[in-house]
Amino acid sequence: MTLALTDAGGAGKDARERFGEFLRVYASLNTRIAYATDLGIPLDWVPGYQPPDPGRRRGRARRTDPDALAWLPWCLRNGFTSFADVRVEHVEQWLDELAQAGYRDATRGRMLSAVSAFYRKYLLREGLAGHNPAALVDRRAQHLNRPSGVPSQTARWSFDACRALLVAAWLLVDHSRNGLRDRAMVEILIGTGVRAEELVGVDLGDYRRPTAGGFGVLRVHGKGSKDREVALAAPVADALDAYLADRVTPQVPALRGQVGANRAEPLFVTSTGARVHVSHVTALLRRLCATFCQPPKTARLRELLDTAEARFVATHLQPLCDTIHPHSARHSYATHAIERGVPPRQVQRDLGHAALSTTEGYLHDENAIRDSAAHELAPALHRGWLG
Repeated sequence: MTLALTDAGGAGKDARERFGEFLRVYASLNTRIAYATDLGIPLDWVPGYQPPDPGRRRGRARRTDPDALAWLPWCLRNGFTSFADVRVEHVEQWLDELAQAGYRDATRGRMLSAVSAFYRKYLLREGLAGHNPAALVDRRAQHLNRPSGVPSQTARWSFDACRALLVAAWLLVDHSRNGLRDRAMVEILIGTGVRAEELVGVDLGDYRRPTAGGFGVLRVHGKGSKDREVALAAPVADALDAYLADRVTPQVPALRGQVGANRAEPLFVTSTGARVHVSHVTALLRRLCATFCQPPKTARLRELLDTAEARFVATHLQPLCDTIHPHSARHSYATHAIERGVPPRQVQRDLGHAALSTTEGYLHDENAIRDSAAHELAPALHRGWLG
């Protein structure tokens, strides 16, 4: 990284130190990694980042080398020596090259937002740039804005599919070493709409249950270092209590996603005492689908699958096997809550959205077309003169 990162005063900070200062704006390690990936900052420059043990890591491995089309490598390849020299037309050229390389609009929009945040939250404040060229991009012309009111493309699970996932986790409690933990995670994911990163980021001290048999309260650490409390209905709290009664206290508490001096004991831990990684949530959902939608491998499992509950699970999980993702739980939570009469503002608070418009983008209202006012207005306008 040879782009000029020296202010007018000539402070002798190298690029790695500068990028580290910017990334420390975000308290969450996962957020730092996300911005570093979108900007093209090497992961070993991310404060608090530790390469995973390749012998123990599950799921898709992160790429440690920056993407050649990420913002910083692109600037270097195109001969820029200072971020102050970048203009809006250069940013648009970069976005066009991303589109030509097959990047989806949502990905390009996210990468543009990362560039804008880098300018707004660091370069402008440090006097390293005079303006934010990313903020001047016409996002609509670049097809980066989803029209207002259009639902997200993230799949939404049906009510029966949500129930099938809960039943699947319950049926497998005694068939897995971590069955109680996995069931509690599925219950919270579906019953609260929290993000997968928030789910694995909670600590043991973040949970409380004011009265036995009543609801529980879980403090989650959301985006932008914003904490919020979510309610755990009695069945969800019961599942979590069952896990906690069986949970083994780790020998060495792991650091949560929040990087800092204080160690916190994670709520959900692996058999070695480490915090459960976010990739485990996706792997768990896929394993539930595979278990009930593929031929059983053992006689014990074959006996389990030959039940009415298992057949119900298989019927409703089969369509999800190829596309299941934990973020669908948030969309499902929002949609089913609205369908049951929960006020949109309450759903917004539950999900931790800053704006109601974000929550509205999560809704997948299957009745919206059927119940549209157009069915009343158009016939009334035509009545009396058209047949």
